[in-house]
Order: sequence, then structure tokens, then C-alpha cells
Amino acid sequence: MAVIARIAAVQKELRSLDIPAVLITNLSDVRYLSGFTGTTAYMLIDLEKAVFFTDGRYSIQAAEEVSENIVVEIVKDYSSIYTERCSVFKKILLQPSCSINVSSKIASHGVEIYLDEKDFMQKLRMVKDSSEISLIKEQYNLAGKAFLRALKSFKYDTSEKSWAAALEYHMKMLGAKGESFETIVASGVRGAMPHGTASAKKINENEPVIIDFGSRDIYTSDYTRMIYAGNNEEVLKVIDIVRVSLEKAVESIAEGIMCSDVDKAARSYIEEQGYGAYFNHSLGHGVGIDVHELPVLKPKSDFLIEDNMIFTIEPGIYLPEKFGVRLEQTVLINNGKAEIISSALDKYVYSITE
Repeated sequence: MAVIARIAAVQKELRSLDIPAVLITNLSDVRYLSGFTGTTAYMLIDLEKAVFFTDGRYSIQAAEEVSENIVVEIVKDYSSIYTERCSVFKKILLQPSCSINVSSKIASHGVEIYLDEKDFMQKLRMVKDSSEISLIKEQYNLAGKAFLRALKSFKYDTSEKSWAAALEYHMKMLGAKGESFETIVASGVRGAMPHGTASAKKINENEPVIIDFGSRDIYTSDYTRMIYAGNNEEVLKVIDIVRVSLEKAVESIAEGIMCSDVDKAARSYIEEQGYGAYFNHSLGHGVGIDVHELPVLKPKSDFLIEDNMIFTIEPGIYLPEKFGVRLEQTVLINNGKAEIISSALDKYVYSITE
């Protein structure tokens, strides 16, 4: 039923735009609308039906995965979609992900092209249904378990890459298809880089380590935790400031407020503590089929908080040539309030046992 409702929502959007069809080229959107998990497919949705296209490599997979409410066509040449199927419409909506090559082929057949600059599919995916929520929670539980298992194998004087490999191994052993994104393990001075993916640097005892990771199946997860057992006063102070800012953001959440208000709750506290210049990214983002989805939580974000949104809250402070701290929770908006779904890891800061 979820697929029927999603297709109907797309058709409603087409009617509101007075455009008879849309070509879905974004693979994550194809997955959302059809259930297909392969790596090559398109969909053409008009006011009456939805047609799914893939090639012979995926014929069995498409038969198993694509909803029975969708027409499946196996093509030998994808260009037939543009030259034959799209060309029957006087005008068509194309996604931002659609290549110039594809759009030019469609236009060459006299079809009027409309670019969906607002990317309505992203907004449609922003509010999750019950099946999506369950699948996302599964990934958070899986990734949390993997972290606790990997924690037992982390050793000082070994590389960041070795820690990342251990974590990724345990995620896959627990059933993940892979990582949501390239695992971040950033220790000591490398922690001042918000996206410091794991390197060959050896991790020293008593230096703070940011670990940002997630598991992926059909849906994704996203965690950030710290490893630290030292007693440096500045590190402990910054950890506490980031923790309080995160908690203030969670407390501020209510259905109907703007995402920018949640960002402000965290950011203004960090600014009050004198570290505003060192928090240099958005507060959070939606999580779903992709690990970065709408809504975005940043100072000028005009998205309203709605029930069944799922998004991260991840403030950070990054001190050049010193260290960095980032902490993260992911929340589901449930009856207007924040339900933390990343609680499989019930601490923000962990230590390892040698």
C-alpha cells in the first residue's frame, strides 16, 4: 500500500503543476517509489500509471522486488525510454539529477522540458511512513551493536584505518550491505577536520577521537561518538559544551517550529560559550534511503518540523591544530516530540580497554 500512496502523491504533484508525466532518474527515488534495490533503473510516471524500466541483468530482481502495481519493462537500450516513451507527451517534468544528454534527447522529439528545481521528490521523502521508520530503526540498532563489538578490538598505537575497518567488519557481519558513507575516524589534531575520514595516522592514548559512521541496507543510519579517556581540561570542557548544546536542541523540538529554531538552540549556546567560530557546519540533516536527506537544520532553514520526520542533531567544535569534538543523536518526531532512535549507544563518550 505504501507504494500506491507514493505513486499517488507523485501524480497529485503532476496535476498541481499541470504536467502530464515525470521521468524519475534519481535511483534513490526509484527505490522509494518501486522497492527496487538494483543499481540501474528509471521510472516514467504519468497521471494514470507508473512504468519501471531496467535491463536484462535485473529482470529476476525486478520481478521479485518491484511492486505489482507498477508496470515493469525490460529494455535492451535505455535510449528507447527517451525517444519512444517520453516523446508521446507534449511536456514532461525532469529531475535535477537528469543528465543534459537525456534531457536533450527528449527535447529533440519536440517535448517541452520542465526542470523540477524544487525537487518535490525530496520533500515527499522527508516524512517517513511506518515501514520506513522500522527499517531505519533496524539500521540504528545494527550500527550501534557493531560499534560496541568493534570497541573491544580498538587498540592505541594502531591506525585510524584499522579502527574503521573493524567497525565496518562488524556492521557487515551483523547484516549491513555496507556503510552509509566513508567512515570517519579522526584522532587528535585530525579531529579539527569535520570530515576527517580514516587515515594511516596512529591513534595515541589520551587524545580525543571522533568516530562518525553508519550502516546501510535499503535504509541508512548515522552515528557520531567520541573515544576519550584522558583528563585534559580543555577537551573535557568542549565535550561538555557540545553535549549541552545537543541536549538544548533536542529539548527545543516541537511540531510546527522551524528547523532553523532547532539549529539556533544549539548554535547560540556554543556561541555564548565563546566557540561560535568553531562550529562551522549545519546542525543536522534528514536520514532515510540516503544518509543525507531533507530536512536540513541550519540557520536559514525554513522547513517546518512535522511528525514522522527523522533527522540528526550533531553539533561540533573544531579547534585547529588541537582537536575536535562532535556528538550526535538522531530523532524521530513522534506526536510532536523528539524520540531518540540512536539510543543503542547510550553514551556520547566511550573509552577502550587495553
